[in-house]
Amino acid sequence: MNSKISVVVPVFKVPEKYLRTCIESLISQTFKDIEIILVDDESPDNCGKICDEYKEGDSRIKVIHQKNTGLCGARNSGVREASGEWIGFVDGDDYLENNTYEKLVNEMTDEIQVICFGFCRNYPNRIVKNDYSKFFEDRKIYKSKEELNYMQKMILNYKANCAMVPTKLIRKDFINEYNLYHNEELRQGAEGIEFNFRVFKNVKAFKFITDNLYHYVYNDASITTTHNEKNHYMVINCFKEIYKNIDKNDKDLLDWFYTRVSYAIITTAISGYFSDTNYDKYKTAKKKFKKYLKNDLVRDTLGHKKLKEMDKQRKITLIFIKYHLFFLLKILAKIRKEQKSKS
Repeated sequence: MNSKISVVVPVFKVPEKYLRTCIESLISQTFKDIEIILVDDESPDNCGKICDEYKEGDSRIKVIHQKNTGLCGARNSGVREASGEWIGFVDGDDYLENNTYEKLVNEMTDEIQVICFGFCRNYPNRIVKNDYSKFFEDRKIYKSKEELNYMQKMILNYKANCAMVPTKLIRKDFINEYNLYHNEELRQGAEGIEFNFRVFKNVKAFKFITDNLYHYVYNDASITTTHNEKNHYMVINCFKEIYKNIDKNDKDLLDWFYTRVSYAIITTAISGYFSDTNYDKYKTAKKKFKKYLKNDLVRDTLGHKKLKEMDKQRKITLIFIKYHLFFLLKILAKIRKEQKSKS
């Protein structure tokens, strides 16, 4: 079996220390038959030069310099350039354990199209590992209709921690066969959930490795932790695309879908409109958030009766949102920021 792996790394405005750590984690992989594709998505800083610097020192590195297309477009450019049988993704501010691909190659079989693996969160003062034992059997091959349906639900389950694109190794011929490229109209937001949902709608067999091999580095300047109104609507558009691919007769799957959208709405309120990264005046923030709440999917989600496995704190936050208790959301946003600063 040709087990060469092509690793696609989108690069846009990544702080230098993070980008270097990311690239060096790939160069130092114990499995050497990898192709590292760095996609400079018209980054306005020194990212492109840093990519070129590493290319000069390692023949396995390719660099693509392109006009800005967003995260989805950058990933697609890398996949089209890839020559490996398997495709992996790493975000430019994250990194891998140095034996990641060696472990994954040892688990490859002709039967599977996707290998999933775990990740941990790197906060400033600690690393939090995920426990997957509640959701998956380590190194099991999942292939029955029921198991594949279960995986679609877990993609939507926030607590299962398996919706990230970089925690998947995917056969390139499988991507090509089902045209499983990222939707470039979505650019970013919940684009990874939308992509993975399509992947697991078409996959015939996959394996899950529960080891925490990927390091998601918490960056308090990233788009997921700062107010960006355009991105808030992009997230909703991603979920609208997911809805198109859902079997509407599967009520349990629909419950999981609306639960995940509820998480997105809560994040939009706490980390977006009512966070201190939003420089609008409170009155303006309220007005804009009320407009956001009129979005048809947001409205339908807030009216959905059954949510899956949501904790008490988030349920309370949803009540505040439904009843427009925005001053309490402002307080929750401050509390949440203090909690993260102590992480």
